[in-house]
Amino acid sequence: MDIRPLADHVVIELVSEETTASGIVLPDTAKENSQRGRVVAVGSGRLLENGNRAPLEVRVDDVVLFDDRLATKLREANRDLLLVSEASILAVLTPAKAFV
Repeated sequence: MDIRPLADHVVIELVSEETTASGIVLPDTAKENSQRGRVVAVGSGRLLENGNRAPLEVRVDDVVLFDDRLATKLREANRDLLLVSEASILAVLTPAKAFV
């Protein structure tokens, strides 16, 4: 089954754990209401009053930080996915090598 989100919705696959700069692994339970995930599908954009679509700011394969309280959980091909509105996405994270 393929999932095609509508309008300004985004499908995200969770990134299971995070490692700090000192090498400490932080499990998901140690985090609060925001999560990290990889975008696997995006909708066509929010419909504007003039009939045009506003393009989404995120793209497939972006790693994002989002509010998981506003997510709908999905299960597809043995993967846990989340469906969120683009408004629930707080930031796009750049690769760690960009900070070196």
